[in-house]
Amino acid sequence: MAGLATTAALPVWVRWWGHPWWLDMIRAGTQAGVVGGLADWFAVTALFRHPMGLPIPHTAILPARKKQIGEGLGRFVAEQFFTDADVSRVLAKVDFARLLARALSTPETAQALNQRLRGAIPGVLAKLNGEEGARTVSNVMEGLLQGADLTPAVVRGLKAMVAGDVHQEVFSFFLAQFRDLVMTRETELRDFVAKRVREQGGRLVGWALGSAVADQVLGALKMELERVDPMDSDLRHGFTRWIRGKVDSMEAEPERADAMMKAVRGFVGHDSLREWGGELWKRLQSRAVADSGRDDGWTAQVFDSFIKQFAETLDTNRAVDEGINSAVRQGLLRMLPAARAEIARFIPQVVERWDGPGLSERLERGVGQDLAFIRINGTVVGLLAGALLEGVFMLCFGS
Repeated sequence: MAGLATTAALPVWVRWWGHPWWLDMIRAGTQAGVVGGLADWFAVTALFRHPMGLPIPHTAILPARKKQIGEGLGRFVAEQFFTDADVSRVLAKVDFARLLARALSTPETAQALNQRLRGAIPGVLAKLNGEEGARTVSNVMEGLLQGADLTPAVVRGLKAMVAGDVHQEVFSFFLAQFRDLVMTRETELRDFVAKRVREQGGRLVGWALGSAVADQVLGALKMELERVDPMDSDLRHGFTRWIRGKVDSMEAEPERADAMMKAVRGFVGHDSLREWGGELWKRLQSRAVADSGRDDGWTAQVFDSFIKQFAETLDTNRAVDEGINSAVRQGLLRMLPAARAEIARFIPQVVERWDGPGLSERLERGVGQDLAFIRINGTVVGLLAGALLEGVFMLCFGS
């Protein structure tokens, strides 16, 4: 507008004050400035819409090429912002293990994780039925018991299981197995006792009392097994005291805990336990499923112990931290090609959902101030270029 006003005022100046040489430079500059401003206005406007609503070819470029723009933008972001080198550099600055430890140390997070783990127990155990499930659990237990860092967590878990009388379930299982053994091999046991009586007391005593002593021994054994079966029997209480004493000693003496862990590993991996594993697993499975719904159950205490111990390990053991960080980084980098492809598809889908005017409005609103300066710069550059060229022509060819 200033250029147009200046151009319109020049004839008045010439009429009253003559025609100096610099007046031609001003006139040429203002004319070129007007043309430059109009050209930039047309170019900028043509990107977003038809100038003055006229359907001029090659205008309203962004709405017309929305699909191609979305695809190009998606490829650009995926290929330039998510390169292996750039992502690796960012991941190297993130301590995932420390973030995990901090999260697990938060009571709300630990409680939520505990509930999720307990909620998954029925579904997981349902897939581990039968001998295959027993073998899987046995192998997992052997693997867990190999780690020295997990010894405190195992001790805490054992305390929680003893508090929940899980050891009595195991005791009942082995008691039932022993009772079945006595019943099925009663004849062999009677012959064995009678033979020992003959060996120790002589042939005459053995002939007279061997069978009677064997009957008395087997009868007393059966009676004692029946007395042990009730949950409040003295032997069961003694077994509980013994178990608790062992667990307490493991907690107080790390050396004894390591020795006990070695013994437990041998017990878990023993072939005889594997043979009985199916039935024992069913007993423990039903007990765990029933307990998983209780916030104060032994499963909740076991998971709580493992979560706390894992958080403490992450805080103190840098080797574990480095292993977790390395595993997470490698996993994310392996997922990067798929993530890039997904980003390259996602951005065009978002852009495609925008209507043409809406896309133009979003882009124009985002760079509106810069567009105004583009028009101003076009006017200024045109003015200076027009005045300079006019001056060159005057020097070369005269006025």
